[in-house]
Amino acid sequence: MTTATITLARDNTDLPEYPLPSGTRLEAHSYFKFHYDRWLNSDFFTRATQRNEWAVLAIAQALWCKSRYQNPIGTLPNDDALLAGLIGMSVETWQGWSRRDISPLYGWHLCRIPGTGEVRLMHDVVVEVVLDAIDARDKSADRAAAERERTALSRLRKSVADLGDERLSGNPRFIVQLHHWLNDSYPTGNRTVARIMEGMEALGVTAWRV
Repeated sequence: MTTATITLARDNTDLPEYPLPSGTRLEAHSYFKFHYDRWLNSDFFTRATQRNEWAVLAIAQALWCKSRYQNPIGTLPNDDALLAGLIGMSVETWQGWSRRDISPLYGWHLCRIPGTGEVRLMHDVVVEVVLDAIDARDKSADRAAAERERTALSRLRKSVADLGDERLSGNPRFIVQLHHWLNDSYPTGNRTVARIMEGMEALGVTAWRV
């Protein structure tokens, strides 16, 4: 992709929209899935190795890694100077690589970032890997949140029992409502005996015992 091509493409209002908004990152991730069988059998790998362009493959992989630090994750800047800077080359050297028949930008194409309208580069396979990682992160966060809630409910159930109310401690609906009341009323800090008793009274413990 040459500078002239990029300049002309900036006027294109029909660019595909990137599936993630600006600001999407994966700070805690220092790795990504690499489907080596797919890579070794890809058109890019085949064409590059036929031309003995091993350096092109190495630069391409470096750009995939660098895209993980970009905003949004999985994209690259639509700018030769910035691309050269990402891989530690001069602009002239980078342009020499990018203008090859098989270049490190093989498979990358222009897109628009939702919300900002910024024009950047995306790669369909890189996006696929990014979306898979985000899905895994979200599922992990959901599991962690569910486990925290189970632990909190178990502790709350024991606290209610320790206050001498075995019947209410065995009422799942009451414990869940008390849990939500404490979250809303005291989103920070410990669940002290005084706070738990306050919540029990606020929910009307007499009515719940009937």
